[in-house]
Amino acid sequence: MFADANLDKAAAMAAAAVFYNGGQTCTAGTRLIVEESIQDQFLEKVTEHARGWMPGNPIDPATAMGPMIDAGQCNTVAEYVEIGHSEGAELLFGGKRVLEETGGYYHEPSIFAGVNNAMRIAQEEIFGPVLSVIPFKTAEEAVQIANDSIFGLAGAVWSNNINTAHKVAEAVRVGTMGINNYFGGDITVPFGGFKQSGNGRDKSIHAFHDYTELKTTWIEFE
Repeated sequence: MFADANLDKAAAMAAAAVFYNGGQTCTAGTRLIVEESIQDQFLEKVTEHARGWMPGNPIDPATAMGPMIDAGQCNTVAEYVEIGHSEGAELLFGGKRVLEETGGYYHEPSIFAGVNNAMRIAQEEIFGPVLSVIPFKTAEEAVQIANDSIFGLAGAVWSNNINTAHKVAEAVRVGTMGINNYFGGDITVPFGGFKQSGNGRDKSIHAFHDYTELKTTWIEFE
């Protein structure tokens, strides 16, 4: 997230990227790497959007975020919030289980600032609505932070400078990269990741390779 981006649009999408489906998506944007000069201003906007993702009855059309899939996953999210506290991160928003009286497994959207990339909440897959905010000063530092992960499935860069956007998008090692957007995808376009985010690609003509066995026959003539 660069200072010259459309902050309003980016803030709305940053919240959606991590809180959609309770953060229980493989492409959840759980690390928010923000240019230091706009961090406070931008986090105010993201936090305001987080209020619109408070969990509720999943069959109510007005509900944006429902429950965790089960008790175990809700416990995992709560444990990672405690880990964030213990590592010294600052909880800006959320952090609690809610609606426990319903018998469901609901957890608030949660935002941590003061995160460094060595913390477990930045390095491990929580699979829940927990956002880790990490500041940077230069584009090179932003790329270094983004690539310092065992995962490499999806990401995005937000900047109105086309040179910055393309250079960062090329340098970040993920299978799907957005420029001023997130959740881009189509059945005609390959989907997959690098590193521990998997081998091969789903969707598009490239997916046929996963279902194809190639055989080589060497023939020698007398």
